[in-house]
Amino acid sequence: MRKILCTAVVAAVVLVALARLGHADAIQVPSEPLAIRQVSLFKNGLAFFTGQITCPPETASFQVALPVAPCHGTFWVSYPADLAVAGIVARQTESQQMIDAVTIPEILRANPDRKVQLTIGDRNVTGVIRHVASNRDATGRDPYAPPSFPHAYRSIEQPQQGSLLIVETDAGELSIDPRAIAQVIFLDGKAERRFPQGGKSPMLHVQLKKPAAGVKMAVSFLAKGAAWTPSYRIDISDAAMARLSAQALIVNDACEWKGADAQLVTGFPHLQFADATSPLALQQDLAQFLQALSTRRAESRGIDVTSNIMTQSVTYNGPQDQPSMPVYGASEIGQVAEDLFLYPAGRLDLGVREVAYVPLFTESVPCKHIYQWDIADCVSREGIYWYWRSERESGREEEEAVWHGVRLTNTTKVPWTTAPGETVKNGALLGQDTLSYTPVGAENTLRLTRAIGVKTEQAEHEVNRRRQAVHMYGCDWDLDTIQGDLSIVNLQDKTIDLEITKTLSGKLKNADSEPRMEKLAAGVHLMNGRQKLTWNLQLGPGEKKAITYTYDVYVRP
Repeated sequence: MRKILCTAVVAAVVLVALARLGHADAIQVPSEPLAIRQVSLFKNGLAFFTGQITCPPETASFQVALPVAPCHGTFWVSYPADLAVAGIVARQTESQQMIDAVTIPEILRANPDRKVQLTIGDRNVTGVIRHVASNRDATGRDPYAPPSFPHAYRSIEQPQQGSLLIVETDAGELSIDPRAIAQVIFLDGKAERRFPQGGKSPMLHVQLKKPAAGVKMAVSFLAKGAAWTPSYRIDISDAAMARLSAQALIVNDACEWKGADAQLVTGFPHLQFADATSPLALQQDLAQFLQALSTRRAESRGIDVTSNIMTQSVTYNGPQDQPSMPVYGASEIGQVAEDLFLYPAGRLDLGVREVAYVPLFTESVPCKHIYQWDIADCVSREGIYWYWRSERESGREEEEAVWHGVRLTNTTKVPWTTAPGETVKNGALLGQDTLSYTPVGAENTLRLTRAIGVKTEQAEHEVNRRRQAVHMYGCDWDLDTIQGDLSIVNLQDKTIDLEITKTLSGKLKNADSEPRMEKLAAGVHLMNGRQKLTWNLQLGPGEKKAITYTYDVYVRP
């Protein structure tokens, strides 16, 4: 009997020692940082991160915290061929952090085994805090339990707030709802105001076959939470050469990076699974992941990196003291990756919820003032001559606006991405418009303001109609001959370059001043083909100009 008892005692001691050793080993697994070395930022809230892990000395096991949830299919770990990796597993790891108590239940949790006096209603309770219940996590049913065994499903429970306090009093242990406590007096000294809050965080647990001190492992992934937004400022004080400055704001809501090389990506990437979170983030179960994956496949959509560009137009008399234009230096030669372009933005230190102002370049580019008058088509896609008929019958004929703008030629080394463009002259703000994507060597026009010094009139009227000229697509069509008349007067005291564009459906018969004609592919499937006429005129001070054009169009009566 004595031998059996001794054996049992020894076995119990050994088991306790092994359990403690295993627990200590689990706690002592070192955590290595994932140092972000490079960030490539898109304009739509996505960023491509490249980081580095250094293997610790004297141990073959370590863990790495994921700084942000990666997008599905984009997380990759790279390492030398001679590094013997036994396995990489993502698992939830218990962690604790000290937080401030903000409620009575939390201040009670922060002070276990303290002697207190509690005020509950109209009575006081004196005792020692022995237990404060924590919140209960929500549970759900197992979506993969066999349907023939309904008892295998866990019951669906909602998160439950902890509402139990046990106080040891002279009369025994007293259970209290801490939410009913109006006041707490600590009778044995100053109260502790912070308490440890436990939680789980996803960690990558790396197991090597043998220690590899100092060996580098590279990690890359696409994730949400960081973006860049560009803007331009164009100084047109010189009528022939504009000073164009570009800057970027980098918004970081994802994770902290220090000394990371930032690149600003412009282009139209196709990222089909950007909205599907990688299973490595441990944010969803398998059923939820498969559902999200199926949805992304069905959508098969790309990402529009030109969205969320807000525009406005402002004009006022600027201050007398002219602010100097920013001078950022010439643009650097970026990197071309297939159809994308990467602006180098230098090395940045940026924390979470921080925004970096990054100057890009300032250069002089050719500039030409241009006045534009764009006249819309008067025939609908269904062949109904609707615009002028409704306007003339209601007596509300209105002319399209003439806009004064500047035509810029991109002679820099980098393309201009779509962004707000602010125009100034001699320190005064003239306006703001969207400068659309402009490749190197191409031209683009930026609107300044409506040209109130250029008076225009237009009119279209029917000069001939042949009833039931043709029967097609199940209905009769009339053939109309339409004559358009344009009138322009330059009321300014300077010569202007005017560009008139007119979109029309039908067949042009004749037009004054020899416009440039361009057939539009958008009308090839319609009854009437569409074309665009462009007149480029130069009008002196006070000069008038009249233009007449005639075209045939099939219309439905």
